[in-house]
Amino acid sequence: MRFGRSAALRLRFLNGPERGRVVVRRGSECRIGRSRDNDLTLPDRQDAQAGAHHAVARHERGQWWIHDLGSMNGTFVNGVRVTRAPLRAGDRLAFGDVECAVGRSDAIPVTAIVVAVAAAALVVAYALGTVSRAPFEKPAAVVAASTYLIAVDGSAGRQAIGTAFVVQPTLVATNAHVADTLRAFMTADANASGVALRSDSDERVKIVEVLVHPRWRRGSLEDDAALLRLERPAAGAPLTLADRATVAALRRGVPLATFGFPTAATDVNHPRGRLTLDVMGDLRDGRYLATGLAIAPGMSGSPIFVASGIVVGLVAGGDFVVAPDKSVRPSGTGVNWGVSTAAVHDLLRDGTTARH
Repeated sequence: MRFGRSAALRLRFLNGPERGRVVVRRGSECRIGRSRDNDLTLPDRQDAQAGAHHAVARHERGQWWIHDLGSMNGTFVNGVRVTRAPLRAGDRLAFGDVECAVGRSDAIPVTAIVVAVAAAALVVAYALGTVSRAPFEKPAAVVAASTYLIAVDGSAGRQAIGTAFVVQPTLVATNAHVADTLRAFMTADANASGVALRSDSDERVKIVEVLVHPRWRRGSLEDDAALLRLERPAAGAPLTLADRATVAALRRGVPLATFGFPTAATDVNHPRGRLTLDVMGDLRDGRYLATGLAIAPGMSGSPIFVASGIVVGLVAGGDFVVAPDKSVRPSGTGVNWGVSTAAVHDLLRDGTTARH
């Protein structure tokens, strides 16, 4: 490791036997892992998830970058799995199950000040919409190809109910309250059948089974998740679901996106989904995501995903008001909620469900 005052990497352990310990490493490179030949040695326990040679931090052009070395359990920055990413003061860095906070360097070179000013200008431009939000362009295309409008075909025609996304070839995930509404339509109309219609395509697949989370109760946000079994495999590929640790590591300010079918702007015969972007506002109990995403009726069940394309939750509800014409519209407060993927994992794992 080559030494230089301007290249100090400061990390504070947030969990495990090293919790609270602050380490400072100087130079242009810092190798990280459980093996003792690393510059920063991670705790080596029997159940450790960090790799022997897990990652390397490199000082490049006045800033530290983290590089994953093909680790099995991944390197995460602010809850997002990365192969290479810049590090900033306040970032949460995880190597498998070892979490650290990135601290401020004890020396800030002029180049770093220039970078900071440029970054601030970029944030302002981003907020004003003058900079493209390109990081979500590729994952949005993947998510869109696997997201479906859920509707019911009945005696009165086709009616949109909500949104769902593929988690297994013949299973799509949505909210329990969407599935409950679908069941109600099918109970009231003997000729009714549930259908899943893929965004931007002519694909139409019949829904043959409704699987609702057993702990969900009507009017509740708790475990508001369900699976819908399709008559045949969906054309869209299953999306990757975040595990509990990944969701728990999410912090305020992490960019989020969702893709779904707002009723007011959706043609039920030729659905075209809508992408909306915002950031994490809060995480409650590790299972409920508060965000300012532009959520409207019809978006329930939409996947909430990070820039890597990993789904971290489902849109569950928004702050709506009833307009004078009796239509339901977003209130404009931006107080909207999603449930984490934990509830979907429950359904996929135990299959303990209430069936239609």
